[in-house]
Amino acid sequence: MRWLFALIVSFMVSDLWGSDSSEIEERKLIGGRYVFMQSGFPVEKKTLQYQNLNGVLNDIQYGITDDISMAAGVVLPFYIYLAPQYSVEVADKQRLILGDIAASSMFLEDEDALNMNLFYAGYTYGDLYNHATVAMGYMATNLLPNSSLWLQLGGTKRLAKGIYLMGEFWYSNGYQEVKGVSRWKLDAGGNKILVDPGDPLRSPYQLKKEDLLLNRHTLYANLQFRMISTRNSSRSWSFGLMYFANWGGEYQDHGPYGESRDLSNLFVLPLPSISFIQRIGDFRPQDIPIRRIGTPSF
Repeated sequence: MRWLFALIVSFMVSDLWGSDSSEIEERKLIGGRYVFMQSGFPVEKKTLQYQNLNGVLNDIQYGITDDISMAAGVVLPFYIYLAPQYSVEVADKQRLILGDIAASSMFLEDEDALNMNLFYAGYTYGDLYNHATVAMGYMATNLLPNSSLWLQLGGTKRLAKGIYLMGEFWYSNGYQEVKGVSRWKLDAGGNKILVDPGDPLRSPYQLKKEDLLLNRHTLYANLQFRMISTRNSSRSWSFGLMYFANWGGEYQDHGPYGESRDLSNLFVLPLPSISFIQRIGDFRPQDIPIRRIGTPSF
């Protein structure tokens, strides 16, 4: 952790409190995401920005209008996605959101390929620098046996000039298929069937493979400190912690000699979370100053 602390301090000293102390606009926190979840404040109209998360997710966002934005990205090494969003102000400090995330696979065989679509609607309350978002999404994918609902919560809090605390939380409950679980073959009376009934003392039991449908809970959370340079408000770095967990659905795996194992589909993965965002360009037409030409005198 020492290297992370040193990196944060060096960034803050060189950029946040550099010799240029003029007020520089922090342009919508450099775009419309908390970490990956979209907020109700889209990328500015006719501006383009690039985001990288942990070197794996590469995302491009473009503000088409004041209320419509489009994102596209690659999750290395296999996945691509497209994410349009519409957001509109309905009252002071209140915005409604409609969006979609469509993802697919690259270079994978059909049985491993991903096809996924998440349609969501949400509500954001707050101003540009301090706001919170709640959203509900409906996801359909070929990797799960049925569709599922996703709850999304996100927010950002301005701690000081150029420093923000931001985070997001995703939760879903549904079903997950576990393939190839070993089960004993049973007769009509519920007794285990031997491979060699003539040698009951040494014979193993007959096994079969089953696919089980299990209940699951999925949680993704990400908390970051975002730092925006006061010398260059088109660039930011974020540092924090990402957490992914999948759990639920206890089951037994049977062995050939009567043994069994109690298992569950538990998977937990905490990781450091590092993001970089760069505004690539501002494509709004620039005002051309009008020069007054005086009347020549003779």
